[in-house]
Amino acid sequence: MRFSADIEVEVFSFDVDGTLVSKRFTDAVWLRGIPELYAKKEGLSFDDARRIVKSEYEKVGEENINWYKIDYWLRKFGLETTAEELFMRYRNEVHIYEEVEHVLSVLKEAGYELIISSNAAREFIDFQIAPIKGFFSHIFSATSDFGEVKKSNSFYTRVCRILDVRPQNVVHIGDHWVFDFLNPRAIGINAYFLDRSGYKIKRGQNKNTNDAWQAYIISNLADII
Repeated sequence: MRFSADIEVEVFSFDVDGTLVSKRFTDAVWLRGIPELYAKKEGLSFDDARRIVKSEYEKVGEENINWYKIDYWLRKFGLETTAEELFMRYRNEVHIYEEVEHVLSVLKEAGYELIISSNAAREFIDFQIAPIKGFFSHIFSATSDFGEVKKSNSFYTRVCRILDVRPQNVVHIGDHWVFDFLNPRAIGINAYFLDRSGYKIKRGQNKNTNDAWQAYIISNLADII
């Protein structure tokens, strides 16, 4: 394993979008599906409908819990469909990264407990990870389960308490520098930053980075096994 042998790891925690699955599905739902339905309902062009929809998203903002609730937006725009129907429309956009199942299998067989720690709403998580859901003992959604709009330090603290595990015995991997790396590390979790673009953050390009953290930046989940 990539981590130090003196770390007694019990739990591996994973983000979802950008980590286990690509962002194609969520982008399709929010930026194609809802605008298309709104355009049809209001007799607008897709481009005009998309501008209106994105403007409404921005008015609510990411700091408001409603921003993450698909049913809130379906009601707001008066769209006669369900989240499940909309998800099914874009089911072919769900893409689990090719190394994911192998990595999860290796970790599971080695005896580690696997969990999901995501900011995404639970319905998005469940739909996208359906083929690999059996690997995970727990799924934690900051927005759906805890009513938090971001994965804060307190989010990770609550997860550890629920699992009855010390932060030092948890490894978390995700693709957001603050919410998947800095925040979990702040409470003692062994966090890794997943940079699938292959561009590794260097000291000087971000005032919050340092050379010591380069060992915790990976470009593929297979890098941790």
